[in-house]
Amino acid sequence: MRLLRNLTTAPIFIGIVAIAVLSSGCEYARKIIAKDKLNQGAILYNQGKIREAREFFTEATNIDKDNATAWLYLGATLVRDYKEEENVDKQKQMANDALKVYETALSLSANNCTNKDNAISYIAVIYDDLKKKDEWRIWMLKRAEDECSNKQVRAVSYYSVAQDYWDCAYTQTTRYQDKTNLKDAWHYRNMDYSPAAQADKKMTDECVTKGLEYIEKALKEDPEYVEAMYYQGLLYRERQKLTKEESKRRELDKLALSIADKANALQKKKQAEEQQKQGTPQG
Repeated sequence: MRLLRNLTTAPIFIGIVAIAVLSSGCEYARKIIAKDKLNQGAILYNQGKIREAREFFTEATNIDKDNATAWLYLGATLVRDYKEEENVDKQKQMANDALKVYETALSLSANNCTNKDNAISYIAVIYDDLKKKDEWRIWMLKRAEDECSNKQVRAVSYYSVAQDYWDCAYTQTTRYQDKTNLKDAWHYRNMDYSPAAQADKKMTDECVTKGLEYIEKALKEDPEYVEAMYYQGLLYRERQKLTKEESKRRELDKLALSIADKANALQKKKQAEEQQKQGTPQG
């Protein structure tokens, strides 16, 4: 590959291809050429020359349509492009083009766990950018539950889904915040006064329930996942906002404070251990 990449004259390149054809057939030559295109594109991509790199990746996929890595690289250039696009309609179309490329890469990844995780992760990212939360959530959970997944991937994926459900709940409870009661951030939200408000309350309650479900899954995979612990406490705070009965509100308050204290203590412990590893004096 290094030899091919450094050749500058067409006759020599043709000679190399001819040798490949004679020794192992057209299929072997095709894969060599495609991989060379892929390597050249990767060099340009790492240099920040995205459009030039995309041309090589496109050629690689045209030459070897079964090369999952080439499709992944091509998808990466399309993602970079649409994230920089200012026209909303054009950005949406470019994102959908990138989505198709990653779906192709995934279909070709077989049992290659690195390629599968890369493709699934980017598909989730694209759906998130397209503001299609349901699809994003589906793909995040696919990543968590894939046979290639490990504890870390599962914990992060479940945590991300839980965090999104918290955002759903927080957005609604903020809308119904009593502007005359700003001293109590966790005060009861009255969402019973109309059918529309009741529908919002039902959705918010479902988001809290789902959020707690997935945060518990994240903590099952990693019991010392500090960020997940913090969000577990925040989700109980959202539950507190939806609870009218004062005794239950006090229970939720106590639970949220307990979780926050536990998370703070664990965070300090981890920081101290990290400082000790680095030989940094503790303040």
